[in-house]
Amino acid sequence: MNIDSIDLSQFSIEELETLIKRAEASIRQAKAKKASELRRQVELTAEQLGISVAELLGLDKPSRKPARTTTSKVAPKYRNPDRPEQTWTGRGQKPVWLRQRLEQGARLEDFLIS
Repeated sequence: MNIDSIDLSQFSIEELETLIKRAEASIRQAKAKKASELRRQVELTAEQLGISVAELLGLDKPSRKPARTTTSKVAPKYRNPDRPEQTWTGRGQKPVWLRQRLEQGARLEDFLIS
């Protein structure tokens, strides 16, 4: 059957939507079948070479750079005397409260936590 010869104008909207859903389901099934076939071919090729699929794809190699497991917290070095819950570690951008106070003439050392 030639798809171009199908007269779609004879179908209702609901029938066309059903047709689309069925076509999408068929596409998913065909892709899954093809992926399964390809997977089996890769497994057979790896087996013939005497290696694992992971080796074939290079997935068994350790990464060059070890992954960071945890980040250590940095203790705050500076505190807002007006609002003690506002602190800054000295890393990254200065917080707004500190920038404002520095613009007013305060010194960074004035906010050091002893």
